[in-house]
Amino acid sequence: MSIVPERARSTARGGLAPLARALHRIGVSANAVTALGFLLTVTGATLLALAMPAAALVVLLAGALADTLDGQIARAAGGGTRLGAFLDSTFDRLSDGAFGIAAAWLGASSGDRLLFWSALAALVAGSAVPYIRAKAESLGVAADVGLAPREARLVILVLGVAAWTATGGLSLFAAAVAVVAFLATLTTIQRIVHVARALRT
Repeated sequence: MSIVPERARSTARGGLAPLARALHRIGVSANAVTALGFLLTVTGATLLALAMPAAALVVLLAGALADTLDGQIARAAGGGTRLGAFLDSTFDRLSDGAFGIAAAWLGASSGDRLLFWSALAALVAGSAVPYIRAKAESLGVAADVGLAPREARLVILVLGVAAWTATGGLSLFAAAVAVVAFLATLTTIQRIVHVARALRT
């Protein structure tokens, strides 16, 4: 069970389907959009580290849009490729790392201990969540369970940046990162327990 209902995710993906088909018709590839999304996210993370939340928010929203569109474009093209799946997964991990490093840097430079340690915890636990799924699937066990998959954690982080932009204070962003750290840790535990139970049977 996820904090983001499957119906909401399906609705969001469906709403982007016409745009994805249009991009496919003019020759835009899913891999190009994946790469663009990665570059946008790294740029947004850099702006975040420089304490420029408004600019970071705009760029991160564009990156999130690209991150969602690439899969839709792949479907419009008749299905994804192995290279596309590899690039998507790899750039997702690198994007998450860039965001975590930016938040930790911001916490260190501003003297915000909650933000610094929460960012490190979110970075470690957030990396464990997809690793557990990949390792479990290599052993023949589905492990897409958990309260907070990647898209849920990204929504919370972006909302935290939006709150920082609106209020001018860093505290709400730090709270959002702390929530993500907690949820990522909980999801990691849920997946470990799920896989351990499956492998015992």
